[in-house]
Amino acid sequence: MSAIVTAIVALAVSCASAGSLKRAAVEKCDIENESTRKFLDEVDYSADTAYVISYISDYRSKYGANDEPLPVTVSWTGGPAAKIVMSTSAKFKDTFEIQASESPAEIYNLIPDVKYYYKVLGSDNSVLKTGCVMPVGPLRMIKGISDNVRDLGGWKVAGGGHIAYGKLYRGAYLSSRMPESGKDIFLKDLGISVDLDLRGIKDSEAHVRGVIDGADYLKLPVEKNIGRGTGNTEELYQQAIRSIIGWLGEGRSVYFHCAGGADRTGSLAFLIEALLGVSESDMSKDYELTTYDGKNRRQRDFRATESETHILYELITHLRKFGYPEVSSINDLAYNWATTRHSEKVDPLTKEEIDLLRKFLIVKDR
Repeated sequence: MSAIVTAIVALAVSCASAGSLKRAAVEKCDIENESTRKFLDEVDYSADTAYVISYISDYRSKYGANDEPLPVTVSWTGGPAAKIVMSTSAKFKDTFEIQASESPAEIYNLIPDVKYYYKVLGSDNSVLKTGCVMPVGPLRMIKGISDNVRDLGGWKVAGGGHIAYGKLYRGAYLSSRMPESGKDIFLKDLGISVDLDLRGIKDSEAHVRGVIDGADYLKLPVEKNIGRGTGNTEELYQQAIRSIIGWLGEGRSVYFHCAGGADRTGSLAFLIEALLGVSESDMSKDYELTTYDGKNRRQRDFRATESETHILYELITHLRKFGYPEVSSINDLAYNWATTRHSEKVDPLTKEEIDLLRKFLIVKDR
């Protein structure tokens, strides 16, 4: 094989510098902002099953409110670029493009722990640089479609493994004034095809259909949260989980939201995570991360009065009615809740359905 052919093959199968064609190390980029990273790394609620402790306000006060990720940056020399071509394949199969001009370029919404191979191309299609980057940091916050948006992927589950990225996203409502760039992120970059709206009729009378053409829309109007004991809330959450299982089985990705992505959204996320085997400590942290939105403050220990308690505390208190909380994990109690009939209109979830939820969403550790 000639030296030229050898060089071409080396470029195709490795992360290499365009100038040297030598194998280069993968450049790891931390995508967690400082407040998020420290909160996730330093906080452990495992010993506080009474929900009397919360640290989220301390981190918000010290590091500020920030519900956006850090970018992956790509730098180059040799003049302005026209675009960056990226792929998860070293042979650049199934590429996508990032418009770029001056170095460095900032790239958002990549999946953690995935290698992205790239080529920086000039206006004449010349290759200014090639390389390979890997976003690191388990939490995938999403920039560009709404407030308080994050992927449910990355949370560790019992028995080894984590929730798959790119399947379920949680956040605030989708604005009818969303720019085309946001719709492109939603449909193309994230590959979301379902908008699951949990807002009640009273707070979304003007929104009875989806705002993104190309995405299916389902409204399940949750007027009250689980634990407040009114309406058909429990059946709606069971229906939401069943619908999500069906969409996942079709290979689709789902965005679920209420108004601010805090309470109703947080409750559904908590229930799904509990059924998947996420720890009680991590589920609390996911719930509290909404505090970084800047508009919503959610603390796991909030109990103002007997009649005014925090949504999360009410949810936990309610789930503890479905078993023996002194010996049962919150995961087992959530399973009991999910498989209990709450009305004659909606069948409870079955073991087979919950097994499918786990099959679709859990990635086993290698």
